[in-house]
Amino acid sequence: MLSHRLATAALGLAAALLLPRTGVAQSSESPPVELTLEEVLSLARQRAPALLEATGRVAEAQGPVAGAAPLLRDNPTVEVEAGPRTLGDGTRGLEVGVGLVQPFELGGKQGARRESARAGLSREQANQRDAERRVLGEVASTFLRVLHARERLKLAREAEEAAASMAHSTQRRFEAGDVPVVDVNVVRVALARARAAAVGAEGDEASLLHLLRALLGMGLAKPLGVRGELRALATAAAPVPLTSERPDLVAMEAEVAQAEAELRLGRSGAWPDVQVGVRYQREVDETAVLGTLGVPLPLFSRGQEARVTGEARVRRLRTVLDAARSAREAQVEAARVRHRKQQEAVDLLEREALPLLADNASLAARSYEAGEMGLAEFLLVRRDTLEARIAYVDSLLEAALARVQLAVETGALP
Repeated sequence: MLSHRLATAALGLAAALLLPRTGVAQSSESPPVELTLEEVLSLARQRAPALLEATGRVAEAQGPVAGAAPLLRDNPTVEVEAGPRTLGDGTRGLEVGVGLVQPFELGGKQGARRESARAGLSREQANQRDAERRVLGEVASTFLRVLHARERLKLAREAEEAAASMAHSTQRRFEAGDVPVVDVNVVRVALARARAAAVGAEGDEASLLHLLRALLGMGLAKPLGVRGELRALATAAAPVPLTSERPDLVAMEAEVAQAEAELRLGRSGAWPDVQVGVRYQREVDETAVLGTLGVPLPLFSRGQEARVTGEARVRRLRTVLDAARSAREAQVEAARVRHRKQQEAVDLLEREALPLLADNASLAARSYEAGEMGLAEFLLVRRDTLEARIAYVDSLLEAALARVQLAVETGALP
């Protein structure tokens, strides 16, 4: 009975070690295009769907500017009248009248309309720069997560190799009668868990690459990869803030300016728009040239709605702008503190934890091989070592993401 159980365990262990692992087989596809962070950001500026939309909005905002550019808003109107005319003596003739009328806006309406259109264009241009700031931050963060997933996959594969080595060692000791069969089962479970973790890490990397592809507006025709070192990006110097104001605040200022221009346009509604013209009139054998002037009386409609709405809108936008300026200072300071603390966390792990991990793993492996350490203690040391290495890789990601967030808040993305 014991020999049967031994043979079963040996066969199961051999199958677990020799069967190919899902997802590891070499692909026959062409090698992926590997991009650095700078190349990814440059590609995002050219192809990111969100930035293409923002560029389109800027082009649309050119329309009101072009519409407000002419000297006068309305075109002149030509009026023609013609018809027979019968005089008192019974004679008949032709009566013809030709008039030309040009409306004129008073109260600075056309100037307010031009200022509103220009402010709207400035707002969309600032929104475009702000969209670029946010999109580049999201693209950079996704790029860093891909690098992090790649590092996690390396750790998972190393853990799988270590689990396979431990399984071989345990099998030899079992065959020598040094350990019970339960140890063989335990290491087989550990090997299966290590393999499952590696498969999951492969899926994380692949899904993040597809997410990066979507942010860049890339199709599935060509494989995509990344190139870079997570530690180098995590420990880089803090970005230098731009001296100019952040584009989202510029967009808010432009929106306030547009609202103020529209308020002036509403207030000028109390001024009537006059119509000046000239009229040529011919009645039978008599002709006349007349000047015409039309003045509507603003008795009822005096731009009340535009004034009330405009005043409320200007107050609201100024309040939002003041709040955004105050919030920006807090956001920048929060990002700066987070970046500094994440850098300290990386330094702490590199200084006090990493130098001990390799020694602990090798010493524990030799002790287990020599029978000086039990399986439970060995698994505990190996688990702690793996968790510490994962914590270090995670801290690199957090430090790199904190740097990107600081660059986003200060507008210092490359």
